[in-house]
Amino acid sequence: MRKIIFLVMSVFLIGCGSKIHRLEMEPHAHLSIPSISLNAPSSFSQSKWITYGDSLSDSGNVIQLFRHIPNMMSEDVRVTVRIPPENQNINFLLDKKKSDDLERTRALPPSEWEKKNLAERGVSYNKHYVDYIGNLKCTTNAESSNIAMGIGNKKYYTVCAYYDMTGAKKRIDIFYRYTYTNRSTKYNGDRTSSNVSPQTMQEQFKQDIKEIFDSLVIHDMDRERMKKEGLLYDKKYEINAEEKVQNNIGL
Repeated sequence: MRKIIFLVMSVFLIGCGSKIHRLEMEPHAHLSIPSISLNAPSSFSQSKWITYGDSLSDSGNVIQLFRHIPNMMSEDVRVTVRIPPENQNINFLLDKKKSDDLERTRALPPSEWEKKNLAERGVSYNKHYVDYIGNLKCTTNAESSNIAMGIGNKKYYTVCAYYDMTGAKKRIDIFYRYTYTNRSTKYNGDRTSSNVSPQTMQEQFKQDIKEIFDSLVIHDMDRERMKKEGLLYDKKYEINAEEKVQNNIGL
């Protein structure tokens, strides 16, 4: 029988005095918070996914997953669902005309300020593009940093939006990344540094992410309204969506 874990608290609450529990999950473990649910990926079953939560509550708005695959990479995923503050605009995702134009606007090159910001943070690769997750059209930013001190990473930031059953605008923020080492550096506890090619690691990571996104269900979405406004899409997350836009870092 599939193991079910109810997640209830972000690790951001560690400093609030609540007791945080570290939970190991079996492949395909089902994780649920009030607004959404999803499944943990099934690959590398010996490398357990870990999540954190307070087992006495069911009021959380964050699902977090982490694992380390020995001699290869670590994977980190955080999904947050909330009503955004007024200064975080998501109207462009809930306006059909603007949503239809996302593919074009995401492919535009970065501004001079963005180029400077990326350079200062040591970002060597940056792309903006569209993903489809949970029947929603979402916008994603991907960036890679050069290896420093023997460690490199690739990070993704995805934002989705929907109307819930009360008419409120909800924002889904998804942060996911993989971190790896080169031949001269190894993770604590590993026998060797990573000797897996960057392409293989990225393909494995994105396959794990696809399992998560394909299983994601939004429980409180007003599907009738979203469908009426043309904001529901019968499309799945594509592993190669990132490759369909031109590298726009311009550095």
